[in-house]
Amino acid sequence: MTIPTDGGPAVHDRFDRIEALLHRYPAIAETERAELKRWFTKEATAFEVASLSSKDELRANYRAFRAEHVDRLTMAELAAIIIASVVLLGAIAFVALSG
Repeated sequence: MTIPTDGGPAVHDRFDRIEALLHRYPAIAETERAELKRWFTKEATAFEVASLSSKDELRANYRAFRAEHVDRLTMAELAAIIIASVVLLGAIAFVALSG
């Protein structure tokens, strides 16, 4: 069944494209890598991700892609964690010293 989306490719066609990119990963262009990352982080449903990750022929490429591009923390995220930790520890120290 093909369900058209808002002017883009049909949902089923998009899934097939993502599957084909994962088959070729890591031998894909940077634009294709960005397309995969956008799909996994912003477009894919949980069912679609589960469908791809459960395919034996994709499992190794899927895991490698997720580990390298989706599940990693960005520098901005790491910086936010460090700053929040410092502020939290400072607040704890302030409360402990003033009490």
